[in-house]
Amino acid sequence: MFYGVLAVNWELRWRILSDVTTDLLRGGVMVPPNIINDLRSAKVILEILKVDRSQPENISRLEDCLSNVEVYVLTAARGKFGEKYVENILRRLYSMEVEKSGEEMRLFFHPGLPRDEKWIRVKITDETPLEVLESIAGELGLKLEAESGRYVLVHGGEKELKDFVRRVSEKIHGSKKK
Repeated sequence: MFYGVLAVNWELRWRILSDVTTDLLRGGVMVPPNIINDLRSAKVILEILKVDRSQPENISRLEDCLSNVEVYVLTAARGKFGEKYVENILRRLYSMEVEKSGEEMRLFFHPGLPRDEKWIRVKITDETPLEVLESIAGELGLKLEAESGRYVLVHGGEKELKDFVRRVSEKIHGSKKK
């Protein structure tokens, strides 16, 4: 579901989500096989992208895999470890700082957006219909723009985007309980 990365490279995002998944497993949480498969698929796609970035469908698939993992693990982590743990993970995911690992940082530029705004790409699904995304974005003062395919770009302040992610995650988590 979520995004084209706020300035965090895909490999770093994968590593953070992998760490959260490991924490969940160690904490006794049963992680569904499709989430583990998406995490593994994302790693394979990352390796492919290191060699060949010419296939846009690989980037799209990578974003789908990472987004699926992110939505699940953040929701499960909130239930298992609490809000502070998730806030720390979100801070790591959305931080503009590069880990001091010497890795190259790829900043993603989106034409037409003010430089001072942060953004996320959200996939429209049955669980997250456009109307719900528009409503939450509007309540938080975020701007929402339709993109090609079944995606929208949500942009605005960093705090508001974090609140947006949290509220959409709660909406998904709440709808799965019913």
